[in-house]
Amino acid sequence: MIIKSPVIKVARLLYTNSGAGVLAFGTNRVQKLWKWSRSEQNPSGKATASIVPQHWQPNSGLLTINDVPDNAEDAVPCIALSKNDSSVMSACGGKVSLFNMMTFKVMTTFMPPPPASTFLAFHPQDNNIIAIGKED
Repeated sequence: MIIKSPVIKVARLLYTNSGAGVLAFGTNRVQKLWKWSRSEQNPSGKATASIVPQHWQPNSGLLTINDVPDNAEDAVPCIALSKNDSSVMSACGGKVSLFNMMTFKVMTTFMPPPPASTFLAFHPQDNNIIAIGKED
C-alpha cells in the first residue's frame, strides 16, 4: 500500500530583521524557522549562500500553527515579523495569532470579523501597534 502525503507549499517567506534567519509560512498553516549560526565559516551569523541554515525549533517541540476555518480554501496566508524578531503575527483565513518567536507559544489571538485578513504589519518603531488589512 502506498500512502501519499499532502504536498506542502510555502505560501509566504520572510527574512528575519536581524538577517540571521528565514521564516516560512506553509500552506499547511505551520510556520518553520531556519537560522544561520555563528561559526568559523560564518563569523557574522548572517544569511549567506555558502552556509546552509539549520531548522530551528524550541526545546518544547511546539510548532507555530494557525487557526484555519473549514471554508479556507481561498484564504490568503499573511505573516508579519516584529522589528526585533521577538514576535510573529500570522493568519490564514481564521483568527490572527501572535506568537513568541523564542517559544512558539501563542501570546494572543484576535477574532476574525469577516472578511478575513489579507495583510498584517507591525508599526516600524513600536512593536505594540499592529495593522490588519482586509480585502474590503
